Amino acid sequence: MMKNANRYFILIPLLCLFGCGNSASQFNRTNVLINKQKFELVTTFSLFDNYLNQQNISDLTSASNNIIYEPIRNEIIDGAEAAFMFETIRIPYQPGDQLKKEVELLRSSDLLEITRKALADITSNLPGPDTKIIFMPANPAIHDLFVKYNLCMNGVTLGGGKIIIMIDPTFPQWKKTLPMVLAHEYHHSTWISRNWKDSDFTLLEYLIFEGRADAFASNLYKDVEDPWTTMINKEQEEKVWKLIKPEILLKGHDRINKVMSGDKDIPVGSGYAIGLHIVKAFKQNNPEYSDREIIDLNPEDILKLSKYE
Repeated sequence: MMKNANRYFILIPLLCLFGCGNSASQFNRTNVLINKQKFELVTTFSLFDNYLNQQNISDLTSASNNIIYEPIRNEIIDGAEAAFMFETIRIPYQPGDQLKKEVELLRSSDLLEITRKALADITSNLPGPDTKIIFMPANPAIHDLFVKYNLCMNGVTLGGGKIIIMIDPTFPQWKKTLPMVLAHEYHHSTWISRNWKDSDFTLLEYLIFEGRADAFASNLYKDVEDPWTTMINKEQEEKVWKLIKPEILLKGHDRINKVMSGDKDIPVGSGYAIGLHIVKAFKQNNPEYSDREIIDLNPEDILKLSKYE
């Protein structure tokens, strides 16, 4: 999981200034048992109330790190296999009406009920580890990007059982989108808990890593469109595949980020579309494999048996 490309983010990595003793007042926790798995659902409304109540912030980077990011990092980072991914979300928050509105809308919403219902469906199809999920308002700094790409939230998985979801509830589709995003990040979390070695992925391994999560989520929530996998058409996909095929067994974060995030000759979203279509082709041509089995298969076998080309 190296993406400068965390899900539902325009490819931008999680980090106790206040100490563990104060964490209880900064976070609200709901513990639930779903299909014999323990989930801790953590909201950050008090944390952001504190940030919004600061007077005359002169350094947004320092204030965001000290008041928002460090408490969240210390809440979830312990034992995280992909702890470096926290840095992909560490962007200064602009205090103001947009952030205040996001906090108020999330606080008054049925966020936790939507999450509990989704997790019941998700875990029925794929058992995984006990999991902590932290919910944050999305950063107003990327609101324009959300509008451009028809997004309303982004997620990042730091390890087995460690997920952060950032939501902009000013978008009308957020409640419909949340279960699919949860399914995607939960799949990553489950894969990491079962298969993690290190972050040195080949390009093919990363394409399949994302493709498996997208296929799992889209199969559960067929009526929800995933903007990340529909940004390119078939002709563009064929061109990108021909371009990257000679390198798919090579490693390198820069190579992966270009394919997932876009580059001069590679449109944004190409890696997600290709990964999804490889896995969907595999599932179509090999219906005897369930999601519980596909999650552990070798990516090279998935590509070969998919007959993608």
